Amino acid sequence: MRWRRLILTSIKFLLVAISILFATTIYAQGIEPRWLTVKTIDVQIVGLNPVFEGYKIVQLSDLHARSAVMDRQQLEKVAMLADRQQPDLIALTGDYITKEADDSEEMLANAFSKLQAKDGVVAIMGNHERGARDITPIESALQASKIKLLNNDVYSIDRHGNLLNIAGVDDFCFKRANLPQTIEQLPQTGTNILLAHEPDFADLAAATNRFGLQLSGHSHGGQIVLPFLPRIAPRLAQKYINGLYRIGDLQLYVSPGVGTTGPPTARFNCRPEISVIVLHKSK
Repeated sequence: MRWRRLILTSIKFLLVAISILFATTIYAQGIEPRWLTVKTIDVQIVGLNPVFEGYKIVQLSDLHARSAVMDRQQLEKVAMLADRQQPDLIALTGDYITKEADDSEEMLANAFSKLQAKDGVVAIMGNHERGARDITPIESALQASKIKLLNNDVYSIDRHGNLLNIAGVDDFCFKRANLPQTIEQLPQTGTNILLAHEPDFADLAAATNRFGLQLSGHSHGGQIVLPFLPRIAPRLAQKYINGLYRIGDLQLYVSPGVGTTGPPTARFNCRPEISVIVLHKSK
């Protein structure tokens, strides 16, 4: 009888464990990756001109179109929620695809065309674009929606002669980032914000003392975050994985992004995020 009870108890525990594992798998692969959150991040920047007080930048990162999660419907939902924040600017910080871009142009162009902001939409390339054989479809999708692609370039926003300079470096992983070239194009006045796909690039950016804020993605926030265990992130996102950091005078925000890569193409305890960056003058 004692052995029988032990066997029955073991079977019950095994069934419970299997049920929990099954439910967790369904949640991590089918529910959380589609459960978008909108997060507001207030950032205080030294020297920000009062005309840019409360300036709102919506950051979208790591879309990974045509993945198991990011189908046309989900991509349109991302664009709709971004527009609903009534941003002054939308910044796309790379990885619009996972592998090849051939089948993604129409889907991305459709979603990009729905993005509306007072001062337009700017974008940079990520490692998945630069690792693809041909990124012409991505460039065409951006161009069709009049999105300004910043390949080591600067886009300045003028408010009565006061400037907010949005600089963007090309992908660092594939050695396309040219920070000196980008800095050469910065105006002598104004507040400077840098878009760089890989967050660990912030160490190089901070050393220049030219930027008040860097916006990055790439890490997916770890994507699967287990209690009491460190977040696991890709190369060039080892130091800065998720959230707001300060490196010297530079502040860095790392968005967990809205898409997924894998295997496994799942999220756990790390919801996909539309990041709303609100600028304030440091007191």
